[in-house]
Amino acid sequence: MSRHAVSWIAAVLVAGAAFLYGAVDEGPPRTNADRVRDLAGDFACPVCAGQSVGESDVPVAREIRRQIAVWVDEGRSDAYIRDQLVAAYDADIDYNPSGSGITALVWVLPLLAGAGIAAVVVVMLRPGRAAAPDSGELPEVGRRRRWRNAAAWTVAIVVVAGAAGLLVARSSGSRTSGGSITGEIRSTAREKIFEAQQRLSDGDMAGAIAAYDEALEIQPSNVEALTYRGWLTSRQGDLAAAAPYLDDAVAVDPAYPDARLFRAIVALEEGDGASAARDLAAFDSSDPPPYAEQLLAQSRVRERVAEARDTAALEAVDALSALDERPAFTDTALTVADALVASEALANRGDLLEAVQLLDWVLESHPDDPDALSGRGWLLVRSSDAELLAVGVDYLDAALGIDPSNASGLVYRAFARWQLGDPPGARADLSAFDALPHRPPDLVRLVEDQGLRAALSR
Repeated sequence: MSRHAVSWIAAVLVAGAAFLYGAVDEGPPRTNADRVRDLAGDFACPVCAGQSVGESDVPVAREIRRQIAVWVDEGRSDAYIRDQLVAAYDADIDYNPSGSGITALVWVLPLLAGAGIAAVVVVMLRPGRAAAPDSGELPEVGRRRRWRNAAAWTVAIVVVAGAAGLLVARSSGSRTSGGSITGEIRSTAREKIFEAQQRLSDGDMAGAIAAYDEALEIQPSNVEALTYRGWLTSRQGDLAAAAPYLDDAVAVDPAYPDARLFRAIVALEEGDGASAARDLAAFDSSDPPPYAEQLLAQSRVRERVAEARDTAALEAVDALSALDERPAFTDTALTVADALVASEALANRGDLLEAVQLLDWVLESHPDDPDALSGRGWLLVRSSDAELLAVGVDYLDAALGIDPSNASGLVYRAFARWQLGDPPGARADLSAFDALPHRPPDLVRLVEDQGLRAALSR
């Protein structure tokens, strides 16, 4: 076989291999969400039998998926993510620890193809190949053949270059926070979120959900998209499907107030008052914006959480009261906070004596607990009886003697001193409360709702 024929066969094989690789290789994920799904499928669920992280819905698998999404959106490499998960959960979690490395061919193959064809062209077109002296071929015919060969090889080069370009384009579709073909991740996700807001304002809930889904395809850990995708799903009545979105949002950013508020509402609708109370407390400590406070008021979340909390506490206390002999407080599963909630609920329904007796029972086991002392003192201060008011102040003094920074003791004693005609003392207690690094929101609201601050400023 002549060198000419061998050269043509080599060129065809190189071009065919390039096109075959481009057709068979799927390339890397096109979006961050695709990459998260692919990575989740590469790791075994640590507590499941035969399921990957992507397939399982147990809490640990969901937590790993959330963390993978955050890393992907941060632009972390697959190797970094793999190393982190192996370090946290051991090497058994990794289905594919070595990695195939085949995508590196996207850079090597075009270079090899181009170099090979360039070498063949040089050989084919080198001087002297047009017409050998003893071949009997005319020089003009040899020149024409050289030009035909040049044209053919030019086409071959274009074909192989196109294949290489296709491979590069396929492999550059992976989106990272450092940059991508179609723009920076967060700005593109923001555009989709804005589109979702526009659709929602037009009454198109299905379109808004679709836009939030597109934002999450681009940036799976976007807390706003997760939050509002979950909220809209809950408004459609599917609480079970809404919960994972809101859980993911809280996991990504525990201080995001919207996620806390919406998850509290969903928890209330599912009858889980304890979880709603925890999310409400986190919401209150997150410095929520005015619109969130308005939604909170419209949804009566605070009142519903208080009702659920009071009901649960009263049920626990009533169950103990039904016993022939009440056990010691320390022998029950109740906490001091539970007892304080129950005593408030009893007082609010008019059972002041039973409320006081409940806290006396707590103080038998915890005589120096400042919260129990201040709670009992507050019950007496609210009785409108002068003698009981004085006794109540004694309990508040005792609580603050044990813990001078006890927030409830300071607020309750400020009210007591105001009732006793001691505005300077009340102002001193209120100022001490204002100086605390953390002021419980319920006490702040009590001061404002009862007009204590306004009364002391006159």
